[in-house]
Amino acid sequence: MDRLNILVLHCLGNPALAPAFLNHHVFALRRNCPGHNYLYHDATLALPAYVAEQHFDAIVLDVSFLTARWVGSDFFEARKSTYAFVRDSSAVKIAFPQDEYDCNELLDEWMCDWRVDVVFSVISSGWDVLYPRYHKLGDIRLGYTGYIDETLLDRPIKPFARRPIDIGYRAKKLPPYFGRIGETKWTVGRDVALQAHRAGLKVDIELGDAGTLLGDAWLDFIGNSKFTLGANSGSSLLDPKGDIQRSVRSYLADYPEASFDEVEAACFPAMEGRYSFTAISPRVLEAALLNSAQILVDGEYSGIVKAGEHFIPIRPDASNFSEVLAAMSDVQAMERMTARCREAILSVEALRYSNKARMILDLVGDLASRKKSGADPEKIEKVISRYIEEMQPRYKAHWRRQYFREKVARAVAPYPVLYQALRSAARILR
Repeated sequence: MDRLNILVLHCLGNPALAPAFLNHHVFALRRNCPGHNYLYHDATLALPAYVAEQHFDAIVLDVSFLTARWVGSDFFEARKSTYAFVRDSSAVKIAFPQDEYDCNELLDEWMCDWRVDVVFSVISSGWDVLYPRYHKLGDIRLGYTGYIDETLLDRPIKPFARRPIDIGYRAKKLPPYFGRIGETKWTVGRDVALQAHRAGLKVDIELGDAGTLLGDAWLDFIGNSKFTLGANSGSSLLDPKGDIQRSVRSYLADYPEASFDEVEAACFPAMEGRYSFTAISPRVLEAALLNSAQILVDGEYSGIVKAGEHFIPIRPDASNFSEVLAAMSDVQAMERMTARCREAILSVEALRYSNKARMILDLVGDLASRKKSGADPEKIEKVISRYIEEMQPRYKAHWRRQYFREKVARAVAPYPVLYQALRSAARILR
């Protein structure tokens, strides 16, 4: 294969502070298939004009770049305007969206307007609903929310009996606009923690941002857990243009203690449960590879793992916890189940980052040969060198400012009046 020239647009932020699975997702091509010319640009900083002027073989739109559609209409339109050169480019265009049920019509229109060649959807069905226009015009293929980090295969695995945590779990309290599926991700943690404590189990379950673990700390946590609790990624609501999200945010601003049922009645009555958009999450892959037995809310999990065979199923309200507890007590059966789960994950070749990267490059090579983009490898190499030299100091300065802002925001968050005053001042100073 000839050397390819690829521009990757993302909004990862400081890689050192990003979750491992997002890091791997963004930089999968460069890590797994070196030898090509890759220019990675974080769109939270201005793209130099000399980059936009270049001819690339491919432009990759990462999931973090595509989140612009739900930030707000002004921001979204500005993002599309700033990167309008993508629309006009003859390069192969590939998109990796997630949370496609959020502002799906905006995403659909965006993919059509920019003439994206291939969209990798993490939702295995309902593409005609999620992409009412694009599914007729473009090429939709199945992707995943996360892939196998093959370095995990060499990571030492602690024997089941030596793991100090009986059940481990971390989850954020998602806003109600993710529907019951999103709500369950934290309520199941709450309900299991209560019942597991009563049963005398050693539980490490934290809900909210305070319990967030990154990098090796997260992998160590899974490796120290006999059982990992989990749920499908996804939503049971379809929000075509973000109207539900805006309504929920407005309602919660007035009634911050409102329950899910109250928010549903006020903001999306009779809409919950019409759809079920789910996908296997990166956590399921990580737990499987680290031999942590899994207790998962019963569901599809992209058809890769099945209840009873690969995980202990638990109801969304944890009402069958007594059955879960009985299954947990059979250590030999759990070790066999864990081995089956690991094998099921490893048997899916499409889940490996190395295979994903090669598949994308093969796709780019095939489509680029038809499009004749006119990319010049030597010229792009010089552009990349210039970009790194000029942008590296800007990235470091940007990340320092970002870290400081987030630190201040966390410090003043308990004081709403001060928090709002600082936000207003920041907007004025911009």
